[in-house]
Amino acid sequence: MKPLIALLALCAVAMPVQAQEPAPNIAGVWTFEAQIGNGCSFSGQATVQRKKKTSRYVCELTARQSCPLIDIEYLVAQTCKMTVTGNQVSVRSEIKEFLQGEESPSYYPDSFTLTIRDASTMFGALLSPYGASRAQWRRAEGGIS
Repeated sequence: MKPLIALLALCAVAMPVQAQEPAPNIAGVWTFEAQIGNGCSFSGQATVQRKKKTSRYVCELTARQSCPLIDIEYLVAQTCKMTVTGNQVSVRSEIKEFLQGEESPSYYPDSFTLTIRDASTMFGALLSPYGASRAQWRRAEGGIS
């Protein structure tokens, strides 16, 4: 039994340790869009800054929602916090100001759950009390800041 324990201990020491890959750096300027349906369009831009060398970020985003069929258009400035875990990104926003359109209790902060596809693309969902809508974020020209 002792030789078996010694062999197992030797194997454990000899096995290479896999280093956990650091979370990708998503700092920079991004554009985003979501398919919200009902003849409406949703898009915008976000500026993302990393908090020191962590997997947490702060951001500011401006979202435009246009619904011509019901004559509503919003342009909304928001602040947001982002957390990266592996290739998963959580974006939680708070409305800062309605730049266009009347302030409305039915316009909720724009939060997302995303998967990092590569250095310039994230895809996932825009989240709301009404459900989730397919969303995509693309890094704006100019790369990582």
